[in-house]
Amino acid sequence: MRTTLGIAVVLIVGCGLCGAAVGQQQPHNMAGCLQKTPDGKNFMLTENGKRTVEFTRSLVDLTPHVGQQIQITGTTDREREAENGGQQNGHYMEVTAVKVIVAACS
Repeated sequence: MRTTLGIAVVLIVGCGLCGAAVGQQQPHNMAGCLQKTPDGKNFMLTENGKRTVEFTRSLVDLTPHVGQQIQITGTTDREREAENGGQQNGHYMEVTAVKVIVAACS
């Protein structure tokens, strides 16, 4: 009986941890020209003059990279996307890392 209870506890705890891992987002990369948003409050990546993603939070100071072609790493800000009607109305990310590709956008 004690062994069965121990196995049940291990399975319950293990399944709980699996569920937490599944809910976590995997970081992804995007590249483009870093610009300020039209209101000047946030940053966004653009490709061919069209916004591709807006950054809601950043662990990296993005200010020195405005006007540069960069690659960002981050996770989707699902809360912000939900507030704005889903990803079809804009992609929002939390930035965790930046890599400069070219010092100036073309």
